[in-house]
Amino acid sequence: MTPRIGRIATRLGGIALALSMIACSSTPARTPASIVQSVEAKAADGSFDSAWEAARIFETFNDPRAVGWYERAAAVTPWTFHNPQAEEALGRIWTHGELLHGTGPNIRQGTALRASPRKAERWYRAAAGHGNPMAMLMLAKFHRDHGDAASALRWDLRATIYHHMPSESSRLPQAIAAQPDGTVHPLVAEIQRRAQRGDADAQVDLGAIYELGMGLPRDGVAALRWYRLAADQGNVYGQYFSGLLLGRGRAGVTRDLDAAAGWFAKASAQKFYLAGETYWRDRIKAPFWTFD
Repeated sequence: MTPRIGRIATRLGGIALALSMIACSSTPARTPASIVQSVEAKAADGSFDSAWEAARIFETFNDPRAVGWYERAAAVTPWTFHNPQAEEALGRIWTHGELLHGTGPNIRQGTALRASPRKAERWYRAAAGHGNPMAMLMLAKFHRDHGDAASALRWDLRATIYHHMPSESSRLPQAIAAQPDGTVHPLVAEIQRRAQRGDADAQVDLGAIYELGMGLPRDGVAALRWYRLAADQGNVYGQYFSGLLLGRGRAGVTRDLDAAAGWFAKASAQKFYLAGETYWRDRIKAPFWTFD
């Protein structure tokens, strides 16, 4: 005779299996077979463009197979600045489990996947780690939406350095302004503590705070020092921001294109595509509005 607990476990297992089958049966309608064959035939060349196009077509039909094709696009070699586009797309998809699908009568509407914050963050971080500017902003929003003010601040600062100005949603510089009694904001104080203990990401954060003059008095020399400390640990943002600050020559730092190029080369070696010469030479040009 099966023990009572065993019978209950067996029944629960059966229920779980039934629910999983129902979930599978409610998967949005797949892409028409003729289109699938055409897409897969074109994607056989293994290029980024083919994988990207396949992903976009599957996404149009609200077909979860789009995820697999975006993953293929993200992994295509030789690696180019296009790969982070696919990584950023995967972050977008996993944030809400939604595909940007059409509205035709032959397309099943509704959410195609179960959202996965863990996967969303991982893909956004991969894209941002490879220099995707949109991923920086999306990571800030992602962490803000999940109540992680410290992580949101990190990506708000990085996006602000890159774009020359803060986004409206970041609420910078007010978000980290000194307290009424003159003490630094708690988030800034924590960044200082972590940076002094050798945390490379915190060192980049602190460098950005000094460069921007938000939360602490503006000091480009101090900013460059903290960036270099992070860069020497292999932190790609420490390398890239060292190059930007030297290339732009602001906040009291003397412009030095040779030194800047050296740091950009290190960042580029880590597949940070914004550190490619075409990109960084454009990014160091004086913008319409600056912090100076």
